[in-house]
Formats: sequence, C-alpha cells, structure tokens
Amino acid sequence: MIAALVLAATPTPTGTASATPKVDADLVTPGLAGFVMLFALAVAVYFLGRSMARRIRRVNHRARLEEQERAAAAAPSAPTAPSEGRDRPAQD
Repeated sequence: MIAALVLAATPTPTGTASATPKVDADLVTPGLAGFVMLFALAVAVYFLGRSMARRIRRVNHRARLEEQERAAAAAPSAPTAPSEGRDRPAQD
C-alpha cells in the first residue's frame, strides 16, 4: 500500500523527446576553457619538475660532501714530509 502511494506521488516526466536536442559526442570539444586548464597544468608540472630536480641535486651534493668529510675523518692524518727542492731557495 505504501509503495502504491509513493508511486502515485512520483511525478511523471512531461514533454517530448524533441524538446532536448541530440548532441553528437564526436563534435563536442572542451573549447578554450579546456585548453587553458590543460596549459596551466602543463606549466605547473614543468615548474614542479624543475623544483624537484634542484632539490635532488642539492641533496646529492650534501651527501657527497658528508661522505668526503667522513672519509677524511676516518683516514689517519699522517704528517707529510716536504718534498725535495721545495723548501730550499733557488740557487744561481
């Protein structure tokens, strides 16, 4: 009984099928707004990629410097003997 009342209260669509124009899906394009949004996304991706590459380079450079510092700290510091001829004045 309740289902019959709900169905009776539901409005039926009025109008004809010719009132809504048929749209060909092959002819519909995103237009200028779609182009602008796509271009904006491409520009954003470009700048994000540049930023990411810069940050990766910076991290790699810091890691290389830290590795060199660790290697220098781990290596025993041996006194270097002066080489022959460098500490003597030039003779005429």
